[in-house]
Amino acid sequence: MLTVELFLHLDDKEFIMKKVILLILLIAVSLLHGWEKFEGNPVLGPVMPWAWLALGDPSLITRPDGGFYMVYTAAGLDTATGETLTRPGAAWSEDGFAWTMSDWTVISSGEPGSWDSAAVETPALVHDGDSILMYYAGERAHGGGQLAFGLAVSYDDGYSYERVGTGPIMTRDTTRWEEYRSIDSPTFIRMGDSLIMWFSGQSLEWKVNVCRAASFDGVNWIRHPDNPVLETGSAGEFDEWAVYAPCVRAVGDSLIMLYNGFMIGDTTYDFDSTFLGYAISTDKGITWAKSAENPILGPGLPGEWDSTGPKTPTFDIRDGELTGCYWNGNDGHLGIFTHSFMAIEEPTTNTTIPRYLEISAYPNPFNSAVTIAVDIHVGDGSPVPISVEIYDVNGRRVDTVTEPDFMTPRVEVPAGEGLRPSRSSQTKKTGGSETAPLRNSEFVWRPTPSLPSGVYLVRASVGGRGDLDSGGPSTLRQAQDNAGSGTVATKRVVYLK
Repeated sequence: MLTVELFLHLDDKEFIMKKVILLILLIAVSLLHGWEKFEGNPVLGPVMPWAWLALGDPSLITRPDGGFYMVYTAAGLDTATGETLTRPGAAWSEDGFAWTMSDWTVISSGEPGSWDSAAVETPALVHDGDSILMYYAGERAHGGGQLAFGLAVSYDDGYSYERVGTGPIMTRDTTRWEEYRSIDSPTFIRMGDSLIMWFSGQSLEWKVNVCRAASFDGVNWIRHPDNPVLETGSAGEFDEWAVYAPCVRAVGDSLIMLYNGFMIGDTTYDFDSTFLGYAISTDKGITWAKSAENPILGPGLPGEWDSTGPKTPTFDIRDGELTGCYWNGNDGHLGIFTHSFMAIEEPTTNTTIPRYLEISAYPNPFNSAVTIAVDIHVGDGSPVPISVEIYDVNGRRVDTVTEPDFMTPRVEVPAGEGLRPSRSSQTKKTGGSETAPLRNSEFVWRPTPSLPSGVYLVRASVGGRGDLDSGGPSTLRQAQDNAGSGTVATKRVVYLK
């Protein structure tokens, strides 16, 4: 759990009184917008011996059978060593309100002296085919080490997890101001063949913002060049000093994020009286618009179980109903909140944007050539720009079908270079280049001898801004930024020499 202490020495009694009044108003307003705390809260609490101190940092997902599954941080006793350790436990529910809690940790602490030997915390879950991926923050020593991110996979419906590799998959980057001091609280979703992560970063100025990163394989991550993507609010707002512990889910073509925020108090402040905020993104989580209804939830009344406020929110959406969970920070209990989710109004788009775009590849893996089929459907048959490119796992473009072509419905490919239309396509010669129909087209990629074996990403985009003058983006990062409101599809292929 990310912790910051702010030492404030304020003598202005009027300023302090305004803060108190604002705090009361925020608690009242948070009850007005259909975000409701469950009357039966808390639903889970500490148990002996392995989770006797506290539960926290929940991550909730919908199960394929319609129920709910949750993993949370549990602080308790390691009966083998007598140490107090932080490790994840699990719980299952049919309706989101009545939960059955595991009596074991779903993943153990790291080996003595390893990077996650003292703490495995702030888990984040997503279904990945028949498995469940869990990213988490690990620490070598309680309060004395730097948090880093690790990856584990479950093949038994979340009853246990196996680590991927022996070290972390991401550590803080001290060359970046927005995460100079620490990183924490990852959340992520799958978008096509990529995984997108958002996480808390504590800056050089001690403020906490939300950052974004992307990965093809879940292990190698590329940070967004414009991090942070969600920043603190203005002075006097509920999130004026920190936005942290994000949880992101997809709704249609949009993304929604719930996050923690807190404002500056008048004494030493240690993440007390936190609030929940809500934000929406329509460009794959690069830019976010905070809701005018914020904060959506606030602290309970003095003496109630969650009087210091809801912390580290998680949620999922089932049949239009949002079910979420948070922890209170007082005595380590977990509570449930709900929301009747209204449909997000989708941004208006030009009718020439495709209704769908799909890529398939065969054989895959391949050792000399792979056939790439691009299937596109445009509602009105209008001209659209299309570009097909190949990237390596580091995000570098290694091949392309020239620049995007606005001809209807053809894409030019230099004969004998890079991607070429397969013989099964209807093709014709045009001035030294081969052309093929845009819709349901097939291309053959024969990697150059200099390219090593490995995983490559085929990326087709239609309707974005593109980069017509330079012959296409040179990195995946630029391609993502150039996509605009266009349609993008990706496919992983494995090249074996």
